[in-house]
Amino acid sequence: MTNSPADTIAFDRINAVRPQLSGIVRLRDLPNADGRLLLHAGPPFASVAEIPAPVLNSLAMVALREGWADDAAEAMQMIRSGAVRIAPAQDHGVLVPLAGAVGPSTALLVVSDANDPVQRRFSPINEGMVLCTRLGIVHPDLPDHLRWLDGPVAGWIESALEQPIDLHPVLRDALAQGDDCHSRTVAGSAALVSMLAEREGKGDPDGQIRAFLDASPAFALNVWMAMCGLMAAAAEGCEGSALVTRAGGNGRSFGYQIAARPGHWTIVAAPAINGRVEPVHQGRHALPALGDSALVDFMGLGGQALDSAPQVAQAMKGLLPADAADRPTAILQGRIDGFGRPGVTNAARAAAAGVGPMVLLGMIDAAGEAGRIGGGCAAVDGSVMSESLVAA
Repeated sequence: MTNSPADTIAFDRINAVRPQLSGIVRLRDLPNADGRLLLHAGPPFASVAEIPAPVLNSLAMVALREGWADDAAEAMQMIRSGAVRIAPAQDHGVLVPLAGAVGPSTALLVVSDANDPVQRRFSPINEGMVLCTRLGIVHPDLPDHLRWLDGPVAGWIESALEQPIDLHPVLRDALAQGDDCHSRTVAGSAALVSMLAEREGKGDPDGQIRAFLDASPAFALNVWMAMCGLMAAAAEGCEGSALVTRAGGNGRSFGYQIAARPGHWTIVAAPAINGRVEPVHQGRHALPALGDSALVDFMGLGGQALDSAPQVAQAMKGLLPADAADRPTAILQGRIDGFGRPGVTNAARAAAAGVGPMVLLGMIDAAGEAGRIGGGCAAVDGSVMSESLVAA
């Protein structure tokens, strides 16, 4: 399929971005993010009644972290009543994983464009492997863990970022070491943490912060999410372009935006995850596609980069669509220099091919009790991609 002139222009804008991990900012310091506001992944909910249990749990945990309520039940009631506002994170330039949530005090990693530092996107610091809002659980220790991340951990990272870190070289090295940069982020996480530590971040006398980050193999995921958000945003407003600039699920619906229609979500039912429930969780059911990390896959990483990640490809055997090897060629716009590989989903290409991106996702217990219960692949249907083109 021949690329349209508009798509070529939009792609060139994306390809020109030089993303850097450059600092820390609080959500409350971003435009239009004041007051009692909590952000979630994916498109907006039609009503608070639609919020699935894991997402509601995480919103409540962040409300407790902010000190707005005395317990989870009170926090949930505040959300249901409208006393606390909720909104899609990507509408504020923020990307959050799975059932995650952020509030005014949340410390956000900043990824900016070295060519134009005013252009920025944000993601919270990865919360580790146990106490995580992305898992959609209620835990009495979670609010204090979030305060620690927003305080000492954020301060340590910020002190190590007096000079930004160029991200494309780190990403290419991670891909060369077997990361797909979504499902597997081990190499990228180790590299970024090592680079931060070499700069002797301040405020970690007992080594607790370094130990936590060393034990966080998904640290890089949040960085890659913000990086992909920044790059995709460069195409927003390009008239006539069908390149996807935002994508994510909220556990009920899945939404995406194209360059020609900035701010307009195309919203469909969230696709189910074809995955394996871990034996200890047999009998539990997972929410459908959830999280803003879907944009990583739409940008050509994750499910579209399995040729670089043999361990992930092996783990996904039997869970991927039959055309998994050919799908990236069918839907991606062109070669991104910074990735060293093809990237950027073209909704028009996907619609014509009848297929969409393959999104690698953790499976979150729909009941909001067990957290992550497995993992798999959500394959976006090509007909879904055609819906954004009607008014483009």
